[in-house]
Amino acid sequence: MRCETCGKEIAEDSSYCPYCFRRFGETGQTGGSSADRDFGIQLNLATALWKDNLGDLVIFTLVFTLVGWLPIVNAAFIAGYIRGLQSLTRGVKPKAGDIFKAWDCFGNTLAYCLILLAAVIVAGFIPFFGPVAQFAVTLFGTPGLYHVVDRDTNAIEAIKWSINSVQKHFAPWLLSVLVGGILGSIGLIVLLAGVIVTLPWGTLLIIQQYEKVKGE
Repeated sequence: MRCETCGKEIAEDSSYCPYCFRRFGETGQTGGSSADRDFGIQLNLATALWKDNLGDLVIFTLVFTLVGWLPIVNAAFIAGYIRGLQSLTRGVKPKAGDIFKAWDCFGNTLAYCLILLAAVIVAGFIPFFGPVAQFAVTLFGTPGLYHVVDRDTNAIEAIKWSINSVQKHFAPWLLSVLVGGILGSIGLIVLLAGVIVTLPWGTLLIIQQYEKVKGE
């Protein structure tokens, strides 16, 4: 039979999925509200998606890295990249051309990115605690970017939603942003070009957390 949560094929008599750890007969995920259990499931799902679609994701990310450095217009390409990975999480494989199809949320994405960038720069000037403040801004600001891309929310409303979401789910968001950032940058640290392999992995992990709370 096939697990309804992660789509993996498992034994007919299984009481739980060995890939995402969902127990059958339960309406929620295994472990209730436990942040570490939820995070383990999200990491497992993100990794499975990444591994199963690695070839397509490398091409998708390669196209993004080739155009993502362009100023101003890269806001649309960032949105296209995130939207493509959101689609993968929802069952539709992204295509390279999808990166150029997110102009509908370009204005709100650009405004959000500029506000977040300005906040990170300002936080860096805080004496002694600059790096900590910058990470805090990144943590509380990351969810809103995915909300803007997904729903074309205006920047101010997205910031409010983002802060509220992190306050309500602090541990899951902290783990997702921290570990997602590490996973996504491994390729950059080990081998510059390797980022096209690892970036989608980290992004998919953050998207797993977003998918859990997007309706709030």
